[in-house]
Amino acid sequence: MQDPDHVELVSAIENGDFDRANEILTTDHENKYIHPVGVLQVTALQMAAWQERVDLLERLYEKGADVNVVDKIGRSALYYAAHNGNPDVLPLPVCWGRTPLHQAVKNNYADVVRILVEGGADVNAKDERMITPLLLAGSAVNRDNHEEMAKFVAIVRILVTAKAFINIIHPDTGTTALHHAAMLGSAKATVILLSNGAWPMFKCKSSGSTPLHIAASAGSIETLTALLEAMQPHNIDTRDHLNRTALHKAAYQGHRECVRILVNHGCNLAAVTKTGVTVIDAIFAHIPRPLAFLTDILDSCVRTVNNSPLEKDENITVDFSILAPKHQMQMAVVTAVIVAASGIAQLAILQHPLVETFLRLKWARLRILFFVLLLVHLIFVIFLSIYAVMLVRDDPECVAIRRILLISSCILLIHNMIQVLLEPKHYLRQLETWLSLVCATLTLITSVAGEFFKCDVKSRDCWVLHSISIAILLSWMQMMLLIGRFPMCGYYALMFSTVLKNILKFSDFWMSLVRTVVMMMGEYEYEDLLSADEKGKAAFLPITSRIVFFIFILLASIVLINLMIGLAVNDIQALEREGHIRRLLKQAEFVAHLERVTSHKIFRSNWLHPRFKMLLHSRRDIPTKIMLTSRENYFPHMSHITDSQRVICADLIEPLLQLATKTSFQNDNLTDKNIWDTKLSSMLINLEDQIRELKTHCYRSLVNQRASKICGFRIKKP
Repeated sequence: MQDPDHVELVSAIENGDFDRANEILTTDHENKYIHPVGVLQVTALQMAAWQERVDLLERLYEKGADVNVVDKIGRSALYYAAHNGNPDVLPLPVCWGRTPLHQAVKNNYADVVRILVEGGADVNAKDERMITPLLLAGSAVNRDNHEEMAKFVAIVRILVTAKAFINIIHPDTGTTALHHAAMLGSAKATVILLSNGAWPMFKCKSSGSTPLHIAASAGSIETLTALLEAMQPHNIDTRDHLNRTALHKAAYQGHRECVRILVNHGCNLAAVTKTGVTVIDAIFAHIPRPLAFLTDILDSCVRTVNNSPLEKDENITVDFSILAPKHQMQMAVVTAVIVAASGIAQLAILQHPLVETFLRLKWARLRILFFVLLLVHLIFVIFLSIYAVMLVRDDPECVAIRRILLISSCILLIHNMIQVLLEPKHYLRQLETWLSLVCATLTLITSVAGEFFKCDVKSRDCWVLHSISIAILLSWMQMMLLIGRFPMCGYYALMFSTVLKNILKFSDFWMSLVRTVVMMMGEYEYEDLLSADEKGKAAFLPITSRIVFFIFILLASIVLINLMIGLAVNDIQALEREGHIRRLLKQAEFVAHLERVTSHKIFRSNWLHPRFKMLLHSRRDIPTKIMLTSRENYFPHMSHITDSQRVICADLIEPLLQLATKTSFQNDNLTDKNIWDTKLSSMLINLEDQIRELKTHCYRSLVNQRASKICGFRIKKP
């Protein structure tokens, strides 16, 4: 049977009625109320520790209460004090328990943790789930509360200083203390852990995320920078279980500055997840104004080289490392941009001077292969046209022409099959692929058929002539599109195709009627309208009629045709810009295709001669960093011009120079701003020190004056 006064004592302490508790303790002459009571076997000492009542603790301790007694679930008085964050209570009990330290760390009580550690608590103690106190640090912290974050940093510093195991792994989540610090965005705690040997690239068990992934997802710039400085550059693209990099995580959350920092440290923009999402895809989908953001990043890759004050802005360095990731094909990033872009507006990023220069250099290395393909196609088109004429004339000497067509059509078919096998989703949606496949197939069929039987040209049902007619039309169309990849001719071919699409768009009856009338203007017969009749009578109004007819021709034919062109091409500059973008698009696709073909494992096998492999490598890759000289300065020093500068024309060098000057100007302004901010801060600090000294001086003067008055009054009083 429990004593009612004993139960009332514990209840009074628990409910804060300390006067009643003191009265009960005063009547307890036998010290019988220091023992456990109730279902949970709680002691009055434990309740006093929980309520932070030092006076009650002293009275109970004097009565012989055991500070090491635990309740039914194993909690001691020290546990209750640590759980409630009462540092004043802790020095009284002498206890080496482990659980109180866990609880103090979990509840972010830095003072309690310090007292426990100074008292000799085991910082590497494990609870029943094998969790150490360091793994509980920050579990109940609000990252937006600066005071709580400061306590968290203090706890981490205390535990690390006390030789806590830094890289202990949480048994449930597989995370470390560094993961928790990165999740909270605490750069100070991250630096403390890293400086004491924390693993920056350790993957957690649940998702495979590293602290870098977590910091990038949280958007903590300082924490991300601290992690990047502590890790090896080749580990920056470490993947999680879904093949996502830290750059993916930052882009998914829309953290622009984190993305910028990661890219500047060498993250791969073409990294692909298991679901096929590249970093460029994530940027276009989640970053506001992605084109402006990517443009700023590309701008930062062009910088000036100031060898001396006199040579300022004359030499620039162009860094292509952002476009050419390591251990991957150099066209991977450009290809990712092309795939991610949803329209011609987003493809305008290809016009950036850095990207266009990169494509120009890649084109200069691989253009020999393009010229070979163009030569094969030119031979194919010319000999196909000659073969059609000879076939119509029934020329018996067309056998050699037919066999040349057979070989060239086979080469084109093989080339198209390689394209489709390498990138089926992309090339099967391209008009050029189908044009080339159809015309090469038709030519191959007609060439093979011509070797075995002869077609009667006069017969209307001769399928060979129909096939060749279709093949000739398609081959010349393909030839025009192929020429569109030339840097000099690309505008005209692509503008022609765009104008053709616009002119052929007649959506209603009246447009069709106008088109028919314009086409029939050339059908007017001059002799029938204006010549004399058969009787020799002169024509009616011979001079006036001719003037009116001439004006009609000017108005009806020339003006209307130009009006049609003006309606079709409503914005010449916009069309030129679009033609430029589409030409760069076709050029980039072709260069990427050639790079994929030359990077195939067939061309890396051992049966190839080493010189041939070196030749392919030299034709495939370009240097990721080049130096350019202003056009105004390199003519007197022609010997210093690099091969890259000979390839790059003036219309690209000048924008690069302007871009480098702009970047240098922005950096100078930023440096000047930082210098001014530093000077202003130092001025404010000096001013505060002077004000503090002035206040101290005034206070001392005032005290001396008052003291002198008091002393004078006392002296005069006797």
